[in-house]
Amino acid sequence: MKKITSIIALIALSALMLTTACKKDDEPVLPTIKLSNAAGYITADANAAYADTLRFGITADYNGTDNLVKFMILLDGQAILDSTINSTQFTFDFFSLKNTNDKEVWKFVTTDIAGNTFADSVTITGSFGEIASFASVKLGAQNNTTVPGFASFANNTATLYTIDQAFNHQADIDLFCFYENTSGHVNLMTLAAPGSNISGIFGGDYDPSNYTTKNVTYFVKTALTAAEFDAVTNDAKVLAAFDPNNKFKKAKLLTAGEVYCIKLQSGKFGLLKIVEVTGVEDGTLEFAAKIQK
Repeated sequence: MKKITSIIALIALSALMLTTACKKDDEPVLPTIKLSNAAGYITADANAAYADTLRFGITADYNGTDNLVKFMILLDGQAILDSTINSTQFTFDFFSLKNTNDKEVWKFVTTDIAGNTFADSVTITGSFGEIASFASVKLGAQNNTTVPGFASFANNTATLYTIDQAFNHQADIDLFCFYENTSGHVNLMTLAAPGSNISGIFGGDYDPSNYTTKNVTYFVKTALTAAEFDAVTNDAKVLAAFDPNNKFKKAKLLTAGEVYCIKLQSGKFGLLKIVEVTGVEDGTLEFAAKIQK
């Protein structure tokens, strides 16, 4: 009986060893992907500011037997490159700019003629700037005697000045409000800055045209919705909204719900959401603001 038991055990062990050997022999040898570690190239997960250059150098190699037939690059699951190839090695260099997403995942995939696939991925986390948020800034037009019409965003605050006060803080004034509906000029409720060279609106000694320091603020009307403005939590979407080819020194015909991107004399960027427009020359303009710190 012991002899029979020993024989059975030996047979079972032999079968196990044979099965294991077959499994090892059947495991496919995959192609490989390597990312360039040259200076300036991304080789692993990294942080980047909005619009930073992301440079990748990829080399895909076959398994020694089966040629490579396909190479893909995906960004957040969406294919941005899908190439058919037939070679033992494939190299590809490219660059992109960091988008406004908090995280973006780059995935590199190669497949050989035997159907073996290998993939590698890199996650880029946004290193975005902080913003100062102001839920309500209300300015008065030129004939409003109760609501200040001049504003400064210096020192991460929203400071309002009357026309005479503003004259003594010229270097800080980023914008002012006025209403214009005269012959040849139908701008209605408008935002501008001292450097916009607006004339014929205020008059008197404190008129911005008399400033010796005239800050310029540029305005870009954006396609952002009020809800998209509300969702902004860092400066990535602020920077993305500024179009240097469509910037103006004033924002006119202002209407509730519109969103403007601004560039201040200080070099900081921001977003303004028009909340409410009331009245005419003695009226008011209310907006929310998000400005780079």
